Amino acid sequence: MFNSRRAKRAASGEESRDDTAEYLTMMVGVLYALVLGVALVSVWEAKDDADSNISTEAGALHQTYLLADGLPPDAAQRARSAVDTYAAYVRDTEWPLMGRGEPLGARGWTLLHEVQNAWVSFEPTTNAQQQVDQLAFAQISVAYEARHGREEAGGRGMSGVMWFGLLAGGVLTLALMFLFGIERTGTHLVLALGFTSLIAFMVVLIYALNSPFAGPLGLSPEPFADIGLGV
Repeated sequence: MFNSRRAKRAASGEESRDDTAEYLTMMVGVLYALVLGVALVSVWEAKDDADSNISTEAGALHQTYLLADGLPPDAAQRARSAVDTYAAYVRDTEWPLMGRGEPLGARGWTLLHEVQNAWVSFEPTTNAQQQVDQLAFAQISVAYEARHGREEAGGRGMSGVMWFGLLAGGVLTLALMFLFGIERTGTHLVLALGFTSLIAFMVVLIYALNSPFAGPLGLSPEPFADIGLGV
């Protein structure tokens, strides 16, 4: 009888430990899901902001290019040439730098100032030219602001703390799941492997989105190649 009671207490203690391990595994899984969600939303919003700034900047430059039609031929040529030079520099020089996460330097800002100077140097003589001049300066101001946002997007990225939480949390979640969360049956092992693959996919996706200007999901400089088209 004594042995029977001791066996029951041992079985009860083992069951309690199993319940505790199961609860701990569940809580770690929930917390890790939150970390994954925060990380994914963060990099997705950063890339969306970068895409918005690119479209806004290229669109403002395109409008500035079109507004040059209202200038005399020489002034129009200067304005368009300044826009073309700036767009080519962004496309061919700045884009690879942003893809590598390197600082852009002052050259791009200098070329954008040249776009503005091309309009500053022109003195409107008619009401129509004054209206065109005002519209052009408004678009150049938009381009300045969008460029600033694009530069910030190139320097943004998920912090080291978030990466640590993402990777360490994934390892801990999978370790607890394999140690305590599954039974040694084929079905449970298949489910565990599927869950592992899902976590790996999410981490790779976050890594790809974390570099908005590089990689297979990187944004294209194509909007800056289309600025002078359709004129």
